[in-house]
This record gives sequence, structure tokens and C-alpha cells, in this order.
Amino acid sequence: MKYLSAIILVAVLLTLPGASVFAAPGPTVDAGLAAEPAGTGVYPTFVITAVSQNNWVEIRTDNLPANENFTVTMGYMGSGGFGTVVATTYSNTGGSIVARYTIPAYLYNQGQIAIRMVGQSSGYFAYNWFYNNNANVAGPAPAPSAPAYVGYPSFAIAAVQQDKNVTIAPSNFPPNETFWVRLNWMHTQGLAGYIVQTVHTDANGVLDDMVYPIPDFLKGSYQIAVRLESPNYPYYFAYNWFYNNNAP
Repeated sequence: MKYLSAIILVAVLLTLPGASVFAAPGPTVDAGLAAEPAGTGVYPTFVITAVSQNNWVEIRTDNLPANENFTVTMGYMGSGGFGTVVATTYSNTGGSIVARYTIPAYLYNQGQIAIRMVGQSSGYFAYNWFYNNNANVAGPAPAPSAPAYVGYPSFAIAAVQQDKNVTIAPSNFPPNETFWVRLNWMHTQGLAGYIVQTVHTDANGVLDDMVYPIPDFLKGSYQIAVRLESPNYPYYFAYNWFYNNNAP
């Protein structure tokens, strides 16, 4: 009899104005997957399609709900993308869209960055991460490569002003290189000599200066050694010597 009374009571309550029945909330979808749009059997996701290091990241979505504003955030790796808001993206007709977002300055030089999208009204979300380096980004056209350097540098003595300077005539110097000019006593090959000048070669191996002053401690010397050597590559060097008198 008491069960019959309970059934009658429920039936009465359901006929009262404003009465409703509440269903217990179902499980939520998380653990790296986005919340599932009702009735679709699928969930929104996105993949990383391109990255410009410390500049921007490009994504392509899939199964994005239509007519929804999504807040896009970026954060440190391991954060699930929770962090700084970088943009709001409208899904329009939904599905697959391509969007590009600026990387915030505080994430510059991070090896990996997390990114997240959250629907402002529905709460649907998706997140992913990317390496903060250039990927699928067209770079500048490579410069034409110069011919490989072969042989070794050398020079002849072209002129001398006694106790003042010496002029050389260089040959086959490597391109885009720096050279120290050393002068020292005869028979030293210029090794450990006084650096009187630092000179450079252009893309064609032409030295920017070929006239070098004679240091005071060598003035009055009968013969003087002169050496050009690269501070970057020890095997780039040349040496010679000259009589310390006016020539030609």
C-alpha cells in the first residue's frame, strides 16, 4: 500500500505547474581531450601547422563548434595551455579553420610552449603544444655560395720607404678574413712580431690596406721580417722580408 501511495504522489507532483525532473550531471571529458559537443559524437581538436620562432604559431582546427567565440591562451609547457590570452577566434561555420597567433614575449626562447582554446559560451576546449623553433616557414633564398678557397696566401714586397713603411703585393688571400700584420727582426719569419695593423679581405680576397708602418724598435735595421696571419685560422699566414732602404 505504501508503494502505491508513493507512485500516486510522484504523479501528482509532475502535474503541478512549474514542476521539473533533474538528471544527475554526466562525466566530463578531460585528460587532454576537448569537451564533446552534444550529440555529435566527436570533439574539437587542433594541430600545429607552422611556427616562426619567438614570433607566431599557426594551427588548423577540426570539429570546431559553429558560431562560437574561442579564447586562445598560451603558457609554459606542462600548463595545459593556461596562461596569457593571445586572441579571440570566432568559429563561424565551425569545423576546420586555420588561424595564426602571436607568441607572447614572456615565452620567448622557451623550448616548448602550450596553447589552449576555450569556448566562451559552451566551455568546449582543446589544447596542444609546439616546439618554439622555425617549422614550415619559408626562409630567405640562400645566398650564392662563393667558390671554395684553395691554395695558400702569399705576398711580394712592392716598395719600401726607409724607416717609414713597407708596401706589399698580395696574392691568393682567402675571402672575408681578418689578418694581423706583424713586423719583427730578420730571421724570425715575423713570428711574435709587433702588430702594426689589422687588415681585412673582401669577398674576392682583396686586402683593404697594403702599406704598413715600420715600428720604432726596427728603425735603423738592415733587414726586417713581415708576416700576415689570421687570428681565426692559424693555417692562413704568409711571410717575407725586405731591405730597410728606399725601393724601388
